[in-house]
Amino acid sequence: MAQGHATDAGGKTPGSGKKLELIPREFLKIIAVWSLVPSYMLAGGFLGYLADRWLNTYPYLTALGLLLALVVAVRDMLRLRTQM
Repeated sequence: MAQGHATDAGGKTPGSGKKLELIPREFLKIIAVWSLVPSYMLAGGFLGYLADRWLNTYPYLTALGLLLALVVAVRDMLRLRTQM
């Protein structure tokens, strides 16, 4: 039988008062900030491309979608930075 730390139902080790975490919360927050730009750019580019195909205006709406995605990503990064 493999030995490990005994935890209660809340994920805390008995007597420690601290919750065990596989990945620290600070690291997850940094991953969230760094994942904003690529995910927003992919979504903005894809939605702009779909609108371009629908309206036959390629590449104008794709560029507009990418620009709007960049603006929203920077805004959200600044918002998350102030929360940290």
